[in-house]
Amino acid sequence: MDDQAAKVFFWDEWQREALAAGVAAPLAELGREVLRAHRQNRWSKDFLGVEEDGPHMLTMCLEDPAGTELFFIENLYPYDTALIDATRAGHGLK
Repeated sequence: MDDQAAKVFFWDEWQREALAAGVAAPLAELGREVLRAHRQNRWSKDFLGVEEDGPHMLTMCLEDPAGTELFFIENLYPYDTALIDATRAGHGLK
């Protein structure tokens, strides 16, 4: 059996927990991507996305889904101004 196929990553676990907690699927996927990108790109611990940030990220998703979606997108795609602007407009954010 392929060891990689059997491995469960913490970002996948986080996504399952977020969905079970009531986070919308697209936002749970974005949060998963923040955690995965942080680990795979070896971003500084000063950036959101280390494994220990998982509970805080879940709280953010539940308390302010629109603002959190924008925050996740700004972190994942900082140079995609069209996507950032569209997300802001879609949620009525400034």
